[in-house]
Amino acid sequence: MKKLNTLVSTEWLKIKGLGLVYLAVALGILIPLLGFIFQIFNPVFITPEELPYSVFESAITENFKAFTLFFLLLYIVIAANRIAQIDHKNNGWQLMETQPISKFQLYFSKYLVVLVLSFLCIISYLGSSILFSLLDYYIHPSEVKLLTFDTVWFLKTLIRSCIAVLGIAALQLCISVAFPGFIWAFLIGILGLIVNMFSLVQKQAFPYCPYNYLYILGKSPNIRSLSQFISYSEYLSIFWAIIFFIIGYFWYRGKSFKTAFLKNKKQITVSTAFILILAATFYILQKPKPYKSEGEGIVITGKLNTDLKIDSVKIFSKDFHKKIGSAAVKNGIFSWETKQQIPFDLYSFEFGTKKIDFMMGNGDRFDFNIYCNAVKMQYFLTTNRSAEQNHKNQEDGFGFEFTYAIDEQKYNDDPKKFYELAQSDWEKNIDRLTHYTDTENNALSDEYLAYKKQLLAIQYLNEINNYRKMTSWDNPKFAAPKTFLDELNTKIKKPTALLSKDNDYIQYKLEQMLTDKEKVSNSDSILFVKLNALPTGINKDRLLAKHLVKSMELESDSISRKQLFDREFKMLESNDYKKLAASSLEQLSISQKGAPFTDLKFLDNNGKVHQLSEYKGKYVVIDLWATWCGPCKQIRPVFDTRSNQYRHYSNIQFISISLDEDRSKWLNYLKTKPSKVPQYWLSDANQFMSKYKIQSIPRFIIIDPEGKVFNLNTPFPDEDNFVEILDKLKKY
Repeated sequence: MKKLNTLVSTEWLKIKGLGLVYLAVALGILIPLLGFIFQIFNPVFITPEELPYSVFESAITENFKAFTLFFLLLYIVIAANRIAQIDHKNNGWQLMETQPISKFQLYFSKYLVVLVLSFLCIISYLGSSILFSLLDYYIHPSEVKLLTFDTVWFLKTLIRSCIAVLGIAALQLCISVAFPGFIWAFLIGILGLIVNMFSLVQKQAFPYCPYNYLYILGKSPNIRSLSQFISYSEYLSIFWAIIFFIIGYFWYRGKSFKTAFLKNKKQITVSTAFILILAATFYILQKPKPYKSEGEGIVITGKLNTDLKIDSVKIFSKDFHKKIGSAAVKNGIFSWETKQQIPFDLYSFEFGTKKIDFMMGNGDRFDFNIYCNAVKMQYFLTTNRSAEQNHKNQEDGFGFEFTYAIDEQKYNDDPKKFYELAQSDWEKNIDRLTHYTDTENNALSDEYLAYKKQLLAIQYLNEINNYRKMTSWDNPKFAAPKTFLDELNTKIKKPTALLSKDNDYIQYKLEQMLTDKEKVSNSDSILFVKLNALPTGINKDRLLAKHLVKSMELESDSISRKQLFDREFKMLESNDYKKLAASSLEQLSISQKGAPFTDLKFLDNNGKVHQLSEYKGKYVVIDLWATWCGPCKQIRPVFDTRSNQYRHYSNIQFISISLDEDRSKWLNYLKTKPSKVPQYWLSDANQFMSKYKIQSIPRFIIIDPEGKVFNLNTPFPDEDNFVEILDKLKKY
């Protein structure tokens, strides 16, 4: 050990004039420094509605991927090459070998120096991120910025990052020792960097490339999203570190690859065994972990970090919003467990006005860590279905080239090229889906994978139908190749339960019920006749309800819409789909122009009760807003300006209605930001928004002089259409 310490000290002295220490510090500081300078000249406006966050944690995770993928990798390549080149140039290897030390100690000491320098670069990044975030905290203060420091989180992030460099440091040192010239070892390192950039663009990992696990590491910069902070990328790093350290050491000891591994039959046998063991171990390590059920029933636990008054959490089915279960929240902690057999499906986890969609089935467990306020929400989820959850939250669909071809209608006159591109894109998507894993190398479950493949097939089939509509239904020149069409149709021949409920699939099935000639005639009426002739069952109800709702939306006349509803509603058997159709009719009826609008009751800032009917005889322009809504507060001055602009027209009245849950926050805001527009507070805001399916604010509504809907979704007051509408209403 003493000799090793001496060797490490000697190696450190040898690199003293190379500037590697300064370079490690500089490359670690670079991204945090650039971000800090950019923030000084282009400060980000942070509204009080943002979630409180640790400035230190945010700064570290924000640029973590860029640092590890580019700067850290680049530094390891440079450092390993420079350390090896010193002894290549001055015969230092041979000189050191004359000393009473082993070749293993000599090689190991160089590896340790590369690691120490790499760790220094990591520490420089973490330290400078903390420093500049602290400076930014005082230069751009905000109530949502917190100086909280989670020591355990920091140490885990540091350890994870340090383990991640073990493999690349061993690989790069091995290459640098094997190739005496600086350029070849450097070019190989740069090639690894290019592979990582390709992974970043393609969103695809290449675990057989040792450089690529830095990309895998960067996919989850925050360890809170991981079940274990030492996970797949770290295991791969340790694996490659052992492999390339062994290869590099024996290569250095033998002075050449042939001498080290192929000198005689014994060496060849050992080398062959080593390769086989290496291949078997790598196969086991990189093999995706299949979905694993954790017994009967479902367990959902978690923590709510919020100042909102939330006394329970609820779980609903996504399709018909049926309540599955609920759990009380005590001191921010909740736990729900059921032994009930719950089918695999999309569900909604809800609390207050917030919800999280997630895939769930029998044998699953979930642990939520949720941060939220009245406006924003962030959550971390650990589950045995992490792959599904990660994949569901990602953008899915056609590739860039095929999407561009569709949007620009590039091949409307070249069906051969269109279908070649479509088929190529389909094959790439299927391959990407089949091999998808999350950061911890968890694979998609068979049931989810089957559903997503079928859904992809439906998307391509629908796009083929759209292409035929734009080109020609009659000309066989524009028909899809039979083999491609058969492949897509075979994929959906036995639809999964999830696909059967999917809107794209239902729409496709409806279109398939019509011949090409029927599609250009009175298709809606023909389709109703064919639907009513289907055998009674859930599939018929799905198709009929979908077509009925769509047809009612196209009806502008309320009497015709009601007649259509009465005629087809009785053909539905399922209570769920009956409720869906009835709810759609009600929503269309209360939202259409001329429908009676609720006579809202609200309070003014003195606590006096008012009703909307007080403004009968005028067009009432309503601004729905809340103090927690940033865009609402930004548009309010424009709304006030418009009110002033139309103040002389006796038949137009502007009012503003707050949807704040806490009336005191609304009153306090009015004290600091008074307005000449009448201000009111609605106590039953949730009930009102639910009735009219208002899911976001700001929202502007115009009610006519008779108290009926004139426009339930009016353009914003800063849009030209807003002025055009009001100019037609004004009366001198």
